[in-house]
Amino acid sequence: MYDLLITGGTVIDPASGLNGRADVATSDGKIAAVEPEVARGAEARETLDATGLLVTPGLVDLHAHIYPGCTPLSVDADPLMARSGTTTMVDCGSVGAATFAGFRRYVVEPSRCRVLAFVNISVIGLVAMPECGYGRFVDSNAAFQCIEQNRDLVVGVKVRGSRNALGEDNTIQPVWMAIAAAAAGNVPVIMHLGDPPPALEQGLEVLRPGDIVTHSFKGQPVTRLVDHAMRVKPQVRAARERGIKFDIGHGSGSFSWAVSHALAEQGFWPDTISTDVHTSSIKDPISIDMPNAMSKMLHLGMDLEAVVRASTLEPARQIGWDDRIGTLAPGREADVAVLALEEGQFSLTDSYRQTEQASRRLVARHTIRGGQVIGA
Repeated sequence: MYDLLITGGTVIDPASGLNGRADVATSDGKIAAVEPEVARGAEARETLDATGLLVTPGLVDLHAHIYPGCTPLSVDADPLMARSGTTTMVDCGSVGAATFAGFRRYVVEPSRCRVLAFVNISVIGLVAMPECGYGRFVDSNAAFQCIEQNRDLVVGVKVRGSRNALGEDNTIQPVWMAIAAAAAGNVPVIMHLGDPPPALEQGLEVLRPGDIVTHSFKGQPVTRLVDHAMRVKPQVRAARERGIKFDIGHGSGSFSWAVSHALAEQGFWPDTISTDVHTSSIKDPISIDMPNAMSKMLHLGMDLEAVVRASTLEPARQIGWDDRIGTLAPGREADVAVLALEEGQFSLTDSYRQTEQASRRLVARHTIRGGQVIGA
């Protein structure tokens, strides 16, 4: 007797290499079976017909802001989860060491969505900005202690490598301090690209293999990954070869159609697809969520299976959770997204309010978290 049986869908699970018709069964909150004909002779308490739809691991958003009531940009995780197929959201620096206990109590514990966090190198997180402009608040020891005390939730250290975060008189020092805390805690750094200091090239030089650059597809000439001729900068290619990961982090100011087309034409695809969802980016006309961001990459020519991989397995790997999520392998968490791949004419708007017409888009039809159907 299974708890839930998802039948008739096209299963795309990059971790197992599966891309084809299969049924997915869950039991006790775990994936129980993925087989072409699970339904034959099987019984289930609930059956979901996914005929004509895609069945993937639950989407993993590596860059979200979900500490409402404490930071001004944050949104609620659960309503977004229910409508987007996103079963894991990683808060990206909204929370710091001094505010983490409240994050656990008021966000993590009541949420049906799985909520994880990159802890900000500033102890106040994004309660006030520039968060790294207050010297005493940038604290490697406090960040490390937060990692140690919250290993079940903290997956890395966030630093905004930008004048907007560091203040007018600061330098690259907070980036170094974030790396020190992350190295001590054996977790990655995720660095926001923004107006210098530090310059893009400075930030890339100090990052380590496995560290992550977010806002990689932004359009501002000083901070974008391409030069004046729209060619990928050699320092960027060198960083990727060294093992630095590149994340979209769409948001309301960090995804440009012009830059994205240039990167796509040169085969520079993101390692991970994320939203930077917050109070501005979630609104029309940007309307960002994971299916929207994934649809934009499809429009740019990224392969469907690669899009799913960058939205499930790869972010799970980067935060060290691929032994639990990011795949439909039996025994893993029963987190599943059921998506429709629609054809037609769809308007997709970048962060600079430029719109392109796409012929395909992904839309979430069902969100399953721990074997429970959350959104339909």
